[in-house]
Order: sequence, then C-alpha cells, then structure tokens
Amino acid sequence: MSSLKLLIYAISAEIASLLLLLSRQADLSLFVLYLFSHGLASALLSVVAWGLLPARFRTPKILSWVLIFSFAFFIPAVGLVTILGGVALGIWLPALFRDKPFGLVAQPYFSPVQVNSAAGFRQIDLKSLLTTSRAPNALRVQGMLVLKDMPAKVTGNLLRHTLGDSFEDLRLLAYGILDQKEKEITRDIERALHLLERAKESRRYRLARRLSELYWELNYQDLVRGDIRTLTLERAAFYADMGLMEAPEDAGLWLLRGRIQLSQGEIGEAHQSMTFARRLGLSAAKVNPWLAEIALQRRQIPLVRLLMREITDDSQFTQLNKSVEFWRAHEPATGG
Repeated sequence: MSSLKLLIYAISAEIASLLLLLSRQADLSLFVLYLFSHGLASALLSVVAWGLLPARFRTPKILSWVLIFSFAFFIPAVGLVTILGGVALGIWLPALFRDKPFGLVAQPYFSPVQVNSAAGFRQIDLKSLLTTSRAPNALRVQGMLVLKDMPAKVTGNLLRHTLGDSFEDLRLLAYGILDQKEKEITRDIERALHLLERAKESRRYRLARRLSELYWELNYQDLVRGDIRTLTLERAAFYADMGLMEAPEDAGLWLLRGRIQLSQGEIGEAHQSMTFARRLGLSAAKVNPWLAEIALQRRQIPLVRLLMREITDDSQFTQLNKSVEFWRAHEPATGG
C-alpha cells in the first residue's frame, strides 16, 4: 500500500475522531470510538512519517516509531500537521545548505588551432593520422582543420569514416565540415530554384544547367548517400534534360548528362551522351577518360587503350597524365 493512500486514510480517521470529540453527546462508547479512530490515524501517520524520514533518523527503529506515534496521539489534530511539516522541513531544508559536488563555470571560449601552412600535411599522412587512435588528439584535430579547405570529393570518405571515431571533438568537426559543405550547395540550389520560377525563357537554360551542376556536385563531393543520393541524381538528370531541350548543342551539358547516367548505372545511355559531347567538339582529354571507364566496365581493353592514346600529352590534369602513361606503357607489342 502506498504512502499516499495511508496518509489519506490517516487524515480521514483523524477527521472522524475530531467529529466524535466535538459531539455534544456524553457517552463512554463515543469516547472509546474516538480513541480507536484517533489511535488508528496516529498509527497510520507514524508509518508514513517514519518511512519519509532520512535514514539517520530512523534508528533505533521501534523507539523512533514510538516517538512519532506518541507525538501524534497525545497532540490531537495539531500533532498530525506538525509531524507532516517537520518531515517536509527535514527533507527539504538540509538540501538548501548541502554542498553540491559541482559548480557553475563560465562558458569556455573556443580558440581554433592554428594550422601552419608549411606543415606540409599530405593526403596519405592525413588519412593515417585521422584513422589511428595512437596519435595525439590535438594533432588529429589540427589535421581535421586542414581537411576543411580541401575538396570534399577527396576528403568525403575520410570525413565519413571519422564520424565513427572514439574522440568526440573529432567527430563533431567531421560532422560540421560535411554539414557546412552540404548547406552551401543547398543554399545555392534554393536560390536557383527561386530564380527559375520567375525566369524568362532566355534565362531558363542557364538556370537549368546551374541546377543540374549543383545537384551533381552534391553527389560528386560525396555529400549524400542512399535514397537521398538517388533523388539527387534524378534531380540533376531532370534539369540537365531541361537545359538540353533549350540548348542541344551544349557539349559540356551532354558530358554532365553522361556522367549522371554513369552514376545511375545507365551505361548505354551514358555512352551515347558522351559520344554526343565528343562530336560537338569537346576535347578528348575531357570525354575520353569517361568513355574509357565505360569500355573498361565492358571489358573492352583494346578500346580503352585506343581512347587513352587519343589524349594529348599536354593535358593539364596530373592524374589523367599518369593514367595515359600507364595505358601507353602497357600497349601490346606489334610484330615486325
């Protein structure tokens, strides 16, 4: 039985005893009934009050309970209120003056770690640094701040891997960097959509192309995953098609459309779009690597060599130059 029910019963019994005491009839049976009702109320109240007392006040058990019962029994009505008030004060009053094990401190000021540009963090060094828990946390935080200014396409996988790191500050920095990059592109998308709603026919092509590029950028920088990535690619394809309806001679947009299709797994359609881009005058250095990737997926190795050989040596892309050198170095020997 809960203490609240016992307290209600005690108050009810005490009220009944007071009514009997205030009765004008002078009868011994009424007095005995009063004593019984008042005694029951005192006993119930003693049980409740004793259970609410701090542990140091409940010893010895029998004597402490008898003391409470005597106080309630020999001081009718007033004893009940006094006991309840005393218990409340005994519980709440010491809490006001109790020493707390903690205190309030001023909000700390975050001072970012100064990144020395001459430190020379390399991408492989950063990956090793951020994926190991043996390095000092301060150095790992410094390395994370270096990632903030690097392209998300290069750092996206590393940042997502760091989201599961055991060091909380590193996790928060990784989440903040990814969230900031995504929000920047999302704001540009919202601005372009707002302009497209009120744009004239002459501006619809440029805005559609811009929206396709922005949606593609979310995927290219590895800022979206799962169903969101699928939806993002669909929106990028939708606005690319809208732009091509207005300007079908845009070779760059045909190449973007092909890359979107390639990411969606539509290899045949991607090959057609990129072939259109090549025919419209886009250089081999921009189109052939993607056509070579499609050929490689189809296991057309001779075609890969042919496409990579068409790329000129003066290509400005360092990584592309290495790929061209690789395929040229592995050309099959021709018989004399």
